[in-house]
Amino acid sequence: MKLPPEELYGWSANEIAQIAQVDLSTARRWKRGAIYPPKAALLLLSGDLGMFDPEWSGWVLRRGCLISPEGWEIRMADVLASRLHEAQLAAYHAESRRLKEELEQALCPIKDEQPLPESWDLQNLVG
Repeated sequence: MKLPPEELYGWSANEIAQIAQVDLSTARRWKRGAIYPPKAALLLLSGDLGMFDPEWSGWVLRRGCLISPEGWEIRMADVLASRLHEAQLAAYHAESRRLKEELEQALCPIKDEQPLPESWDLQNLVG
């Protein structure tokens, strides 16, 4: 009897049977190491998305979460909400820029519509 593959550790026989779509007795034999599971079943159990697209290699789907190679987890609801989050951030940045411009204009010295006394031409004024 061989040791079961490491992809089976952490999974119950029920979970293995459900994910790999095999009979519960088959999943138990795989867990015991009596039968070695097919590579396709091990790929499904590993949850590595690299089997579908090399760009996603190292990313894993496990128990409803998408997990990055660095271990960051995100739930499906969070993924779906990411577009809303991006829109909210864009609106926040636009409002922040607008308010900064308004503040700069309010703090800017008022431009004189009339020339200052230093620039007056007194010869033309006294006539």
